[in-house]
Amino acid sequence: MKKNNRNYLKRFLILTVSSSALMSAGAAFAQESRIDVGLTADANYTDNRFMSVDNKQSVYLFNIRPTVSFIIEGEGGTTSITCRGAYALSSDQAVEEDRFTYGGGINGNYNFEYSTLNIGAGFDRQSIFETEVDDTGQFLANQTRDRGYAEFEYATQLSETWTFRVFDTFQTNSYSNAFLNDYWSNNAGIGIDIELNETTSLVQNGSYLRYEPENVLAPSRDSYSYLAGFSHQLSQGTTVTLTGGATYLEDTFRWSAVAEIEHELENNQFTVRAAREIVPTGIGGLMQSDSVAFGSTFNYSQNSSMGVTASWRKNEGLNNLVAINNEFFSVSPWVTIEVLRNLSLRLSYQLRRQRIGLTNDWGVSNGFTIAIQY
Repeated sequence: MKKNNRNYLKRFLILTVSSSALMSAGAAFAQESRIDVGLTADANYTDNRFMSVDNKQSVYLFNIRPTVSFIIEGEGGTTSITCRGAYALSSDQAVEEDRFTYGGGINGNYNFEYSTLNIGAGFDRQSIFETEVDDTGQFLANQTRDRGYAEFEYATQLSETWTFRVFDTFQTNSYSNAFLNDYWSNNAGIGIDIELNETTSLVQNGSYLRYEPENVLAPSRDSYSYLAGFSHQLSQGTTVTLTGGATYLEDTFRWSAVAEIEHELENNQFTVRAAREIVPTGIGGLMQSDSVAFGSTFNYSQNSSMGVTASWRKNEGLNNLVAINNEFFSVSPWVTIEVLRNLSLRLSYQLRRQRIGLTNDWGVSNGFTIAIQY
């Protein structure tokens, strides 16, 4: 019965958000529409697919990834409906099976006289190798994760200096791997921004997170968070946001913080995000996640660009059915060259390191990818 209720709730929320986005697009502002079609074909080699310490398994993968987007644009907003697929061919079925994955979603961004609305909903079926690196660290099997989600954020200007925000993110996750636990979660909250001057604002966010597992042996969890800080524009194109506070979980307060730097100019962009947060996990509970992520892009010329992405994450299980801690590091430089109009060649390398549980040994993998993007 609980699973049926969860499915009804998932469908209701996703359909509600999708319908709202479509109605907003129709009422608002829809003046032009277009269809964008994309296709990516990539070949990848990894020398240690599952980042094992003792049992390294190499594999070649060839992926075909088509996408189709229907975009409605107007003076006051944009609505996009996207369908995507991916088919992976493997050189070794014992390491990684051939697999078809797919997904789709609808997103809307609308601007009104004194307010803005961002809304989205969708569904994705993905390999757990792609999803669990940033979650459980458990991807030692050829399995998939199904995720449905619905989210929105509404912001309205109360006065010349005060802005009120309300937001909500609902997700449901279902795994084909029996070791991982199906669950749904909902994170809802409000925020207040106070503009002090042209470059600095005070920022406050309060949120409530509900975690509901499918496994009857794993209890439900509730956490409450409050973060406050400031956002400051250092220079043209560069903004720093820093918030800190506490999260209340199981009669215990834990400190939480988020720091972000965003820089965007004509020829180069980079972002940095560091955080300590309480997040849901497929292991069967909530976890404390410490993370740092960096991404940069430099437009070397009109037809070429290069950049690097890097991330570090350490997770600590909190009252989980199976409490597994893991630590992960990744760095990936890349270069893209437009060889013909709308046809690009992308080369990348990725180093990954992971350790799970009490072991001090790192599993290390090296990956090389060549992709053609249209």
